[in-house]
Amino acid sequence: MKKNKQLLVAALGLIMASCGTGQKKTPGGVEYIVHKSGSGAQLKLGDTVLMNISQRLNDSVLAESRKVLGAPVPVLIAKSVEKYDLMEGLALLKEGDSATFIIPFDSLPEPRPPFGKKGDKLKVTFAVVGKYSAAKQKEADEKEIKEYLDKNKLKATTTPEGVYVAVSQEGTGVQPKEGDTVFVHYTGKLLNGKTFDSSLDSTLRPGMKLEPIKFPLGRGFVIKGWDAGIAALKKGSKATLLIPSTLAYGLQGSPPAIPSNSVLTFEVQLVDVKPGAPAPAAPAAAPVVPGKK
Repeated sequence: MKKNKQLLVAALGLIMASCGTGQKKTPGGVEYIVHKSGSGAQLKLGDTVLMNISQRLNDSVLAESRKVLGAPVPVLIAKSVEKYDLMEGLALLKEGDSATFIIPFDSLPEPRPPFGKKGDKLKVTFAVVGKYSAAKQKEADEKEIKEYLDKNKLKATTTPEGVYVAVSQEGTGVQPKEGDTVFVHYTGKLLNGKTFDSSLDSTLRPGMKLEPIKFPLGRGFVIKGWDAGIAALKKGSKATLLIPSTLAYGLQGSPPAIPSNSVLTFEVQLVDVKPGAPAPAAPAAAPVVPGKK
């Protein structure tokens, strides 16, 4: 897995370009073959694009993003800085384009990956799935969450931030405030039911004590969805938190366990709450002296 991730990191520096079909060359002289010409929107500098990436050395497969990460890879379109980073041609792409770029291994910038030698050809295939839109992603997250709630017959309230909270056991203790230290047992899953972490499972945390996680609430020590969801509970409560991707790990995900744009579900128990220091007061504004500039 570590090797595959390294290969994908290397591939991310080799962003492709295509227009039309057939064999061509980028402005920098890199040969590429267009397999499919898409009909979607034209890409431009500043766009974040979701791509499926595969990498081969000659005819041997090195890595495929869909198998390693389970989702398209986000790529920010930026100005080209080196000859073989291929950013120069990326703005020629449209949504739906797919092409393979053929790069002489000895033309790669130093330090080169350790898996090739002079004379080898690195072949990187990129398929543009589409542009990333925060608004569209929010809509998609909401749809997935509501379908999950209906399927699992859960009733949930929504925090102002957008976290869905389905309480299964109402606690009788205090409700934590910002700055309080909270102690939480949890099991985190993807919507497909795959568990990626838990404070209650030693197989997921080998060598670590099975104890609640503790953190100061509202101070950015955890994902935003956790701060918002835990703040809605009372001490002793058990609940399911459904956290939109924008309040979790977002576009980047947390590879390899959490793919890009993943809605997360957490079974949580707020075990304890310890009062914390109040937030520091904002500095007082300087007094205004009439006539003084």
